[in-house]
Amino acid sequence: RDRFRAALIIMALGLGAFSTLATILAFFGGAWWGFDLLANFRWQLMWAALIAAVIYALTARGIATIIFVVIVVVNGFILAPLWLGSQPEGTGEDGTTVVAIDLYGGTSDEEGTLRWLFDSGADVIIASGVSSQRLAPIVEDGSPYQVLARPEFDDRSGIIVLGAADYAAEQEITAGFAQQIIRVTVPAGAGTVDIVTAWGEIANNQSKSDALAERLEAVESVVAASESPVAVIGSIGATRFASGMRSLFGSTGLRDATEGAGYKSTWPSSSIPIIGGWIGIPLDVVLMTEGITPFEFETGPDLGSSHLPITVVIGPSQ
Repeated sequence: RDRFRAALIIMALGLGAFSTLATILAFFGGAWWGFDLLANFRWQLMWAALIAAVIYALTARGIATIIFVVIVVVNGFILAPLWLGSQPEGTGEDGTTVVAIDLYGGTSDEEGTLRWLFDSGADVIIASGVSSQRLAPIVEDGSPYQVLARPEFDDRSGIIVLGAADYAAEQEITAGFAQQIIRVTVPAGAGTVDIVTAWGEIANNQSKSDALAERLEAVESVVAASESPVAVIGSIGATRFASGMRSLFGSTGLRDATEGAGYKSTWPSSSIPIIGGWIGIPLDVVLMTEGITPFEFETGPDLGSSHLPITVVIGPSQ
């Protein structure tokens, strides 16, 4: 019994020490990519600290319990807007439905994924990490969809944007890492909305961190040049908690349009009952400027990709 208690104390101290250190270092994401990577996992750090606090309180009852509880509160405060936040009221006009999914690495059911996308009824489909060859069946003769933007070569993975109408689309390629930055203009009420998307993997090394910085800088430039309200949608490679994303919010007026919807993780997808949706992180983002609001927002279903798709209906706000 004493050995079991000692093992629990050691486990609680180790888990609590890690979550404490990681929570603090995550505030300094601009200093090193590793610290910024930790910032994406605020939800997991909160739960790790909570588990450590409970176990340590029941076995040792030391001051470390208070420290771990403080870490729970810190991360909980950062996460709270996901539940307590709200979005502007819509005008009641028709919205534009956008579906976005990261298909990098393939899916366990390619045919089922393509069928779901085809049947989604979306006005715009953003498929990332995929080649034109893989999405070819969706745009065959008789399809309601047409290609608005795609990688330069048919066998190269990148972003493919499909539209249910011939929406105006512009694409630029960044100079350093040759990344696609795409803007599609769609109707919204009596006006228009610019949908901006980019794609990249989570920054888990220096090269990917540099690519993320370039990507966000390019997105910032496109948003600043847009004359219409802007929605940034897709698998950009960072959550709202990363330092580069926080800077993007500050420089463009973008806001997280998923606030108020709760914690909606999209990567990695998990089919574990009840807790599956809480294991991952919200790596696929929906950001909006003033003048528009999400009429609807949801994640899923699990299509066998490492990412869950996101569906958002965009419309003018009051």
